[in-house]
Amino acid sequence: MHDIHKILNKYSLNINNSIIIGSGIMHVLNIKESHDIDITVGQETFDRLSKLPEFKIKNVSGLDVLTSDCLEVGTGIHLDKINHTYCFEEMFQNSIIIDNVRYITLEFLLNIKKSWLREKDKKDIEIIEKYLQSQLIKGE
Repeated sequence: MHDIHKILNKYSLNINNSIIIGSGIMHVLNIKESHDIDITVGQETFDRLSKLPEFKIKNVSGLDVLTSDCLEVGTGIHLDKINHTYCFEEMFQNSIIIDNVRYITLEFLLNIKKSWLREKDKKDIEIIEKYLQSQLIKGE
C-alpha cells in the first residue's frame, strides 16, 4: 500500500475529515494486502478535492466518486440490497483511529461486504470472520 500518511497530508486529510474505507483496515491490521486507498469525506472536503486536476469524477452506485492513480474519494457508501447510503457522519460513528489515521471498523466493513456479497467480497468475508474469531479467542 502507498504511504497513507503522505497521501493524506498531501490532500489535507486527517482524522477529523476523512475515513479510510474498503480494505484499508484489513491492510493496517496485516490481514490482507491493499493496493489502493478508498476514502470517505464530508461534502465540503469532497468539493474542495473535486477542484484538483488530478481527480476525475465517476459515478459508482449512484454516487459521485473522485478517482486518481491510487485513490477513490467519495461521500458515502451505497448498499443496494438495503437501499441505504451510509454518509460520512454514519461511518464516522463506526470508525477507529490507528496510527493517527481513521478507518471504518472491521465489523462495519464485514457488514458492508455481506450486504454487497460480490464475488471479490466472499474471500474477504472469510478472512475477516477468521480474524475476528482469532481475536475473540485471544481475548478470553
